[in-house]
Amino acid sequence: MVALVLVAGTFAAGGSHAQDPAPSEDASITRRVETAIAKDPFLRGMEIHVETQDGVVNLSGFVRSLEDIEKAGELARAVRGVSAVRNGLRVANRPSRA
Repeated sequence: MVALVLVAGTFAAGGSHAQDPAPSEDASITRRVETAIAKDPFLRGMEIHVETQDGVVNLSGFVRSLEDIEKAGELARAVRGVSAVRNGLRVANRPSRA
């Protein structure tokens, strides 16, 4: 009976430990996407916010053109660890179609 409790305790600890790296990986992905955007001469200085959850990158904010929206999405998709991109960027001074 003691061995059963010990095995169950070890399993539970291993299960929760396996989930711990996800938030730091998301933070790392966010930093890499932000760096890629900051290095781009057309996107540098734009109001682009990056958030990552479970490898999915969410882009929000405002840019100058539709081409800037596409470029930011391409840069985000090219980052290692990104599983998907939700591109919510909008062109500044342009009404939403929502």
